[in-house]
Amino acid sequence: MPLFRVLRTFLSWMVMIYLVTVMGVAGYATLQPFWEPTDIKADLIVVLGGGMSPRGSLHTSSTVRVDKGTALFKAGVAPRIHFTGGLASPNAPSAGQVMAERAIKRGVPQSATSFEGKSYSTLQNALFSKPDWQDADHIVLVTEGFHLPRSWATFKAFGGKDITLVHARRFRGNRVMAGVKMTLREALAVWFNAGRFLVWKAAAYTDMPQDDRDALLY
Repeated sequence: MPLFRVLRTFLSWMVMIYLVTVMGVAGYATLQPFWEPTDIKADLIVVLGGGMSPRGSLHTSSTVRVDKGTALFKAGVAPRIHFTGGLASPNAPSAGQVMAERAIKRGVPQSATSFEGKSYSTLQNALFSKPDWQDADHIVLVTEGFHLPRSWATFKAFGGKDITLVHARRFRGNRVMAGVKMTLREALAVWFNAGRFLVWKAAAYTDMPQDDRDALLY
């Protein structure tokens, strides 16, 4: 049946693209540290949030990113550092705020830090932080290795210029299966985010209110 063959071909291509994306994410996270630059001079370090508990405690995925960004700042990589991450609970501070506070406790001057606390996705990280990074010619993005390619593509899509990627750690968790699960999820997120970004762009040509439009990137 022609329709069945078309569907089978379509699904085969989708599976193939997904598997290639999985291999790309895993390969990049594994190999990127070998070519990651060590002598970096930038205008701004941007540290992406990795989640926090409803009670306001940062997940390890966030703390390792903060600590890496803090180390880069202390090494003189950039004069400013920005943190981005939203609320886990209405009664708790945002991840961006708590990340900034952690950096300040570790010796980063408050005057050199900034944060945003409304974002719930990598797309919103880039969008809601744009007032802080849009004038920077060169930014350093800090996140976990498996998340770096999607982060780079996201900030580029929103107008990022020169972007250097720095990994806080290659994968998430100390167990192999945890890393595998995050890699499989990340491969899906790459294409899911691409679709959401295109829908968000298209919504600019409608009468949708800006807040509703930005919520498409949640």
